[in-house]
Amino acid sequence: RTDPLFTFESREAIESYAQSAVDRAHTALPRWFGVVPDAQVMIRPYPEYQEQTAPGGFYSAGSGDGPGTYWINTYDPRSRSGTVPPILKYFYNAGFDEGWALYTERLADEMGLYSSDVDRVGLLSNEALRAARLVVDPGMHALGWTRQQAIDYLLENTASSPERAASEIDRYIAVPGQATSYMIGSLEIRRLRDEAEQRLGDDFDVRAFHDQVLSDGSIALTMLRAKIEAWLTLQVQRQSQGKD
Repeated sequence: RTDPLFTFESREAIESYAQSAVDRAHTALPRWFGVVPDAQVMIRPYPEYQEQTAPGGFYSAGSGDGPGTYWINTYDPRSRSGTVPPILKYFYNAGFDEGWALYTERLADEMGLYSSDVDRVGLLSNEALRAARLVVDPGMHALGWTRQQAIDYLLENTASSPERAASEIDRYIAVPGQATSYMIGSLEIRRLRDEAEQRLGDDFDVRAFHDQVLSDGSIALTMLRAKIEAWLTLQVQRQSQGKD
């Protein structure tokens, strides 16, 4: 939380670090996805009026087929560690969207995008935060925890700074249930991939799986499961026909 070795010297250093990560990902995409968008992700810092109370970053989808934007928080750098149906472009399903976001953090490790072991520790640290959310959100909204109890839990069980912990908890207070969607969605996508790998064996193509997950946009997790199950059944039938 405090060692200068793991923090930034300036706002520009944060932006450069984020842009470098996006560039590495863009280069690696064709090996992991069959359908790769032409539009690139834009890195932008939060406006000054937001930055003091905003989280570390968030993604904003582009309009139409335009580029998406990843907004990053550059405030106080020394405290920062480092073809869809058109209607679905305007809907947001937290279980799918945030679940996919968390799934891709682990996928980025498979893709070899983390530049050091310390960055991989950051991945695990963030996963610990998403697990802690499964505790503090129902703690407040179902069990009567106070705001301070929830903040203390994050500080005891994650690497979050006091400032980030308070900002996170205030968001969970305002949007009950949203914080739990990250880990729940990620686990479901991982489970579907495990099932696909087991059923298809050597014929499993990770690019085809990812394209199937993304092709209908932001849908409910139950719909995603039904869709992937139907796709797997079709693939297994084709396998069987090919052997006949």
